[in-house]
Amino acid sequence: MKRVKGYRSGVKKLFAIAFIVVVFFGVGIIYWQAQSPRETAEKNAISFARKHADLKSETAFYLFNRKQTYFTVAGTNTKNQKIFVIIAKKGGATKVLLQNKGISETGAIALAKKENPKKILKATLGLWSNNPVWEVTYLNNSGNLCYVLYNYKNGNMVKSIQNI
Repeated sequence: MKRVKGYRSGVKKLFAIAFIVVVFFGVGIIYWQAQSPRETAEKNAISFARKHADLKSETAFYLFNRKQTYFTVAGTNTKNQKIFVIIAKKGGATKVLLQNKGISETGAIALAKKENPKKILKATLGLWSNNPVWEVTYLNNSGNLCYVLYNYKNGNMVKSIQNI
């Protein structure tokens, strides 16, 4: 039996392509599974806010983890007011805030930039000691993780942890 020249290299290439495709889909499935709990939490929080806080449309979702987990939905209510709806993961306690009665996400990030961070990672709204706060997480110039909490109503620093 005569072999065609290049047969082995063709099989190797086919195997390599099949391996890459399997790895690609495997990584996609893992990523999808990892995102699933957050997406479920977001959908549930939006549904809860629509039922209990007159949310008409949503513009953002925040996940806040400190002593307790909170889900925050930003959006507009049925009176066309811009609101934040903060929902406790345990117990479902809800706090509704008018967006014009406190500092914005952009404002909280601007306050954190006064710390001269290397990179802002995220800003999220939640409750700390039953008070609304913006948590801004960033990397300092040494590359260490830091976070700072700012009071939602006046922008005062509530807590700062550096070099985690």
